[in-house]
Amino acid sequence: MNNITPINKQSLPDTIAREIRNFIIDRNYHKGDRLPATAELAKLFGVGLPTLREAIKKLETIGTVEVKHGSGTYVGKYFDRLFLPNPIATYEPLKKARLLELIDARIAIESRIIHLAIPNVDAEHLARIEQLMARTENYPDDYLKCALNYLEIENMMRQAANNTILFEIVIAITNLYSEDQLEILNAHMPREKDYEIHRNLLTALKTGDEKEVIELMETRFKIIRDIIDQYM
Repeated sequence: MNNITPINKQSLPDTIAREIRNFIIDRNYHKGDRLPATAELAKLFGVGLPTLREAIKKLETIGTVEVKHGSGTYVGKYFDRLFLPNPIATYEPLKKARLLELIDARIAIESRIIHLAIPNVDAEHLARIEQLMARTENYPDDYLKCALNYLEIENMMRQAANNTILFEIVIAITNLYSEDQLEILNAHMPREKDYEIHRNLLTALKTGDEKEVIELMETRFKIIRDIIDQYM
């Protein structure tokens, strides 16, 4: 592994993320294989730990790697995903009309995902969701942290569907939101309502109530749609 060319320190985490993915391919890693420690990867690519961790976080979001706290970073279940965001489109934020279309598409896709996921939701999933909801209660005024917990819950559902294509499509769609658009959503999303939706989601999952889970999901996306329509 000594023949790796260090990346320029001014490179963006996106560049490092691509290099890590190439590293996985070049070294013939497989799903579930443990990657070198973050400090070692940072040294290999010639960047600092903060940049390396941000790159890993980006890869974790799209399922390329899986971070197991206290254990390390592993090649993710969705490493060989087929669908990736358009690299040109992401440079320019989407207009409101296109974002509204994306949300309508997500509602249809997520409904199908829930249908496939419900039979596969087990005690381990429910325990993790319970843990995330309890964690959310610790910082009611920090919506960004709450949103990250909600995102993990949603990704858990998508993975439980065991359909990599649907998972990749949803991730590709969500990556089209710009930072400014996400800030608007974070600023105007009703905190208590969002918490209530996810708490009720957990209850519906425990009883296997597919209809209720879908209705809760649709309610949340309609709130997001209204925010985009009003503030963007």
